[in-house]
Amino acid sequence: MKKVLIAGAVGTAILFGTISSGVPGLPGADTQVAKAASQLPKGIGGRAYLNSTGAVFTAKIKLPDTVNIQDSVSTPYIYSGFSAKNGTEADIGLQYSKQYNVWKPLMKVGSKNDETYIEGKEKFTYNKGFRPGSTVQMTIYKNLNGNTRMTLWGTNNDGYTGRIITEIQGTNIGTISKWKTLATAAVSYESQRDAIKATFSTSFNNITIDNKAVTPVVDTQDFAKVSVAGNNVTISVNK
Repeated sequence: MKKVLIAGAVGTAILFGTISSGVPGLPGADTQVAKAASQLPKGIGGRAYLNSTGAVFTAKIKLPDTVNIQDSVSTPYIYSGFSAKNGTEADIGLQYSKQYNVWKPLMKVGSKNDETYIEGKEKFTYNKGFRPGSTVQMTIYKNLNGNTRMTLWGTNNDGYTGRIITEIQGTNIGTISKWKTLATAAVSYESQRDAIKATFSTSFNNITIDNKAVTPVVDTQDFAKVSVAGNNVTISVNK
């Protein structure tokens, strides 16, 4: 059985495996991440890397106005994260809830996926989340007092504007090799890949790491188009 991290009614639940690969559609920690991939495992989508070893990532994420899912097996993700030199892979961002038509926070750092909520849990989890078509300000701290923290600021499906702060405690991340941006439609098993029918588009804008603009580098376009302009990247998934 696989389990997934979603900041929803059960906190930790559905699609992540206990393997080291984290969110489906990512290489495992032992994969050579510098090598471009033509296909993402257990999903489709686009990926761009950020060649920076800095400690704090920020971006404004323009969420899709609509998410068109015509299958019963895939889940859309929009996320960032990093690859640490010790092999730890971090997947940090948002997961789409078709049931509530919202985007919910997610975090996984290595084998750790037990989120601690610092602020905003009741406004952006359970049956609430970030509203489609809205802009979400994301900040990720690779190591804040030994913990990896994410802050998301935006508007939920009830019209409330504010932030949610979550962290994975005790990660103690040291040197990292690079950051990343992705949009994927992921499945639990590779055999389900052909059944994916998903269309959505998102962008990461004004990307900075340690307050310096960083230009993404296109890595993977697997039923997706990844377009870079300065320190902005748009990822359109279509299958």
